[in-house]
Amino acid sequence: MKQVEEGNFQAPVTITGKDEIADLGKSYNTMIQKIDQLMHQTVAEQEQKRKSELKALQAQINPHFLYNTLDSIIWMAEAGNTDEVVEMTSALANLFRTSISKGDEIIPIQVEIDNITSYLTIQKMRYQDKLTYHIDVDDNIKKYKILKVVLQPLVENAILHGVKSKTTNGLIEIGAFETEDAVVFTVTDHGEGMTEEQLKNIFAPKKNTVSRGSGIGVNNVNERIKLYFGEQYGLQFFSRYGEGTTVHVVIPKVI
Repeated sequence: MKQVEEGNFQAPVTITGKDEIADLGKSYNTMIQKIDQLMHQTVAEQEQKRKSELKALQAQINPHFLYNTLDSIIWMAEAGNTDEVVEMTSALANLFRTSISKGDEIIPIQVEIDNITSYLTIQKMRYQDKLTYHIDVDDNIKKYKILKVVLQPLVENAILHGVKSKTTNGLIEIGAFETEDAVVFTVTDHGEGMTEEQLKNIFAPKKNTVSRGSGIGVNNVNERIKLYFGEQYGLQFFSRYGEGTTVHVVIPKVI
């Protein structure tokens, strides 16, 4: 009973005999078993609820991007730039096709790379000379899987703080490497960077965060990774004010 009092519900009493104490022991064991089951059920329900909330949050991000892209297509069409209209429309179609992924949350890394390439193609056309990008992911890493739409919010954040402040050649770099039991993606911008206070508060609630602008997107990605893969995985930020920011996306090796 002392063990149960301390939170260990895997400590049934040993029952001997057939008297009323044995009956009490049986009832006690049944009780702690049901409590343990209910606790696990509650945890599972809360986790599923949080996943649903994060999916809903993720869905809210896409319409804003879609609106801006369609707006760009409209003014390019009005200007008679038909080749650019075709290129951007094709990239947009590819982006949403890979995002859907038959409803799967865990997708091949190659699909995620295709997704972010389409996204950057669109952004490159919007920002023109202000944006350049480089993607370097080894084929050996592409055999693993990743949580869907992890890179896009981070790249969007990198563009916001690594490109908009530039007049030309705002560079976004995406890479990846593997450790013994994990795959680590890197997203680097060479923009304004963050102060120590901003870096410290990057995962703080939005109202307390010294704005880097990503707020919801960063927390969304970090929480989704931890929910699906465990607390040891997620995002790590490295930054120096005036020099830029690198984000590490740490995920397990899933085949």
